[in-house]
Amino acid sequence: MQQAIQKAGVIGAGVMGATIAAQLANVGIETLLLDIVPPKGPTEEDLANGITADSPKFRNRLAQAGVDTALKSKPASFYLADNKELITVGNLEDDLAKLGEVDWIIEVVVERLDIKQSVFEKIETILKPGIIVSSNTSGISAAAMCEGRSELFRQQFAITHFFNPPRYLKLLEIVPGPDTLPEVLDSLAETCEKRVGKGIIYVKDTPNFVANRLGVFGMYSTIRAMMDLGMSVETVDKLTGPIIGHPKSATFRTADLVGLDTLVHVANNVYDGVPEDDQREMFATPELITKMIDKQLLGQKTKQGFYKKSKDEQGKRVFLSIDYNTLEYTPKEKVKLASLATAKSMSGPERIKALFYADDLAGQFTFRTTTEGLIYTAKRLGDIADDILTIDNALKWGYFWKSGPFETWDALGLAKSTAKMKEAGYTIPAWVEELLASGKESFYKTVKGALHYYDLDTKDYRPAPTKPGVILLPSLKEQEKKIAGNAGASLVDIGDGVACLEFHSKMNSIGEDTIRMMHQAGQIVSKDFDGLVIANHGTNFSVGANLAMVLFAAQEEEWEELEFAVKALQDVLMFLKYLDKPVVAAPAGLTLGGGAEICMAADRVRFAAETYFGLIEVGVGVIPAGGGTKELLIRNTEHLFKVKKGGLYPKQIDMTPFLARAFETIAMAKVAVSGPEAIAHGYLRSTDRMTVNRDYQIEDAKRTVQAMNLEGYHPGRPRTNIRLAGENTLALMKLGLWSLHKAGYILDHDLTVSTKVAHVLCGGNVLEGTEVDEQYVLDLEREAFMSLCGEPKTQARMQHMLEKSKPLRN
Repeated sequence: MQQAIQKAGVIGAGVMGATIAAQLANVGIETLLLDIVPPKGPTEEDLANGITADSPKFRNRLAQAGVDTALKSKPASFYLADNKELITVGNLEDDLAKLGEVDWIIEVVVERLDIKQSVFEKIETILKPGIIVSSNTSGISAAAMCEGRSELFRQQFAITHFFNPPRYLKLLEIVPGPDTLPEVLDSLAETCEKRVGKGIIYVKDTPNFVANRLGVFGMYSTIRAMMDLGMSVETVDKLTGPIIGHPKSATFRTADLVGLDTLVHVANNVYDGVPEDDQREMFATPELITKMIDKQLLGQKTKQGFYKKSKDEQGKRVFLSIDYNTLEYTPKEKVKLASLATAKSMSGPERIKALFYADDLAGQFTFRTTTEGLIYTAKRLGDIADDILTIDNALKWGYFWKSGPFETWDALGLAKSTAKMKEAGYTIPAWVEELLASGKESFYKTVKGALHYYDLDTKDYRPAPTKPGVILLPSLKEQEKKIAGNAGASLVDIGDGVACLEFHSKMNSIGEDTIRMMHQAGQIVSKDFDGLVIANHGTNFSVGANLAMVLFAAQEEEWEELEFAVKALQDVLMFLKYLDKPVVAAPAGLTLGGGAEICMAADRVRFAAETYFGLIEVGVGVIPAGGGTKELLIRNTEHLFKVKKGGLYPKQIDMTPFLARAFETIAMAKVAVSGPEAIAHGYLRSTDRMTVNRDYQIEDAKRTVQAMNLEGYHPGRPRTNIRLAGENTLALMKLGLWSLHKAGYILDHDLTVSTKVAHVLCGGNVLEGTEVDEQYVLDLEREAFMSLCGEPKTQARMQHMLEKSKPLRN
């Protein structure tokens, strides 16, 4: 029977151990973080402060340093800094016995078998039935780590390989030991997937498992291709980043982040461990890497690797890249390649396809590196993993690839690309040739909305496993569950009387189609369904209003059309806010501007942990005008007037500190960098809930709708008693803004925009204590927005933002 994991112990407080502990704390798992006692005694400064060799402050110093480093890490390791309170620090000498009280012990020490074995010996002294033990090794064999261990240890042991940084990278490779009990694996999977938010793959006990085995092969293959073709570091990064669906860090910025010494260690693990691999020599360290390590050009840890930050003669910061022939740094060159320019004009898989079939230098490079990676991956199927799904998920979840190797091969056209490979002299793995010879045309296909993949054992397609609680909107639409839709959004029946409104415009920006569909969705749900979920599978929930449309209307002075569009957004969000059926928003990724306002109009929000939430309109010279300013006014002040005193609501309450919080949030365009932080900023309510693994978010939102109905849902009524601070507080805020402007802290246009924000929050030129309805505040929002859109400086900011975001939008 699988057990619930409520308490964990992490041994090793280095970067990886501390950030694993941080993620466990993020999801509410109490964690004991242990490290060794510092080998050197207290410093003179310690002794002067009364810290001796026996002081916990000294003895727990390394563990505490790990927590402190995690708190300062960028990107942030903690959802909220307060989550650190769930971590207790200690050391292996004084606190080993405390590990006997936890449910799961994770070893995260240095990658040496002998050191890990010594840690396991200590663990055995406190190990009890039911305590799971795992190692975070990136490549050491589970069988080797189990040698000499007790039966109890072997049965309760597995490898749990997290990827760095643990908060952000979804992949968790689980490797069973020779004697691991099934219930141990079940407990780990249940906790890590549902609670910690990981994507689980079960892999074989081979060197570097799946993701790092294939990732390092690709890295070394790329380095060799670069040097053979005489290409620069920056050219390769342009060809191996977002243009082919890989992260911005591409090849060499990734290497710098990882550290060249770490990269070599991982590669050597494969080279030493798989003498039978016909591509073993690919894992031999390239001479360039050896020379760079000799010169301590290790990457970010030594502040110089393939790239280096420096300053020019004028003191301006410059980004330099290495000339691998001389190991000297030179300014980054501009990359101009015909096929690269063509690929940039395309989207999705068409980009890598354009590069793969191109004849220029970029095409030669892409063809060679892609072909070598695909063939090597196909050869290893069966050795490192049993199916192509596992391999594709490993690279997508562990390396942030948009498509896995077999998905990429399908996108290239399996038959056409294989023919090109053979023509170039490459040998195609026999099983791929057999697949094509049987008349099959791809590794994947969709049947009646269900994904099927080619299975090596049966030599036929089989359905991809589906998990209870995972709702896939594209699959439902293929099953004809789409109720209504247009170019901007669709309404989909997700079962049990609940419908889902899905945005699918570019970056899910809000335009006329989206607004129209929101209104239609509300009408349909009111008549035919029990509730509405607003969610999608996009990288971003919504980046807000279609800025290009707003700018165009302002430049053409189409003021009536623009005001009509703003009013339409306000109206539809008020309509959804007071719909007679529950509305639950499920944001993830960027949820900005109008996207945030949609969530604030919902009854409840089921947010993903990685939700980046904010009202950022002031950044382009306007204010939130879809109800966001109104909602922050309400949320920051409504609690002041809920307590009766002597039977009457208090009239004389100083609202200034609470308005100041709302003002600061809007005027500084604060963006919460996690879902919980959105609650802390006041964007979301304490009644809103988090889903860590986004795979389950739509189902969780659906269940929230059902729970609200079960409790007896009654829609709210539009507010008619919003208390305003009035003209005196507005004058005070204006004075503060004028002082900031006079001191040079804010620009002229910042003063103009901030004054508009203050005007709306205070209710304009009214007396303190005046009560108004929501429409009054919405009218103030809209009036401020329209007046600012007429400002040339606002239009210039909008233009700049559009140009700046063009690569992201592409």
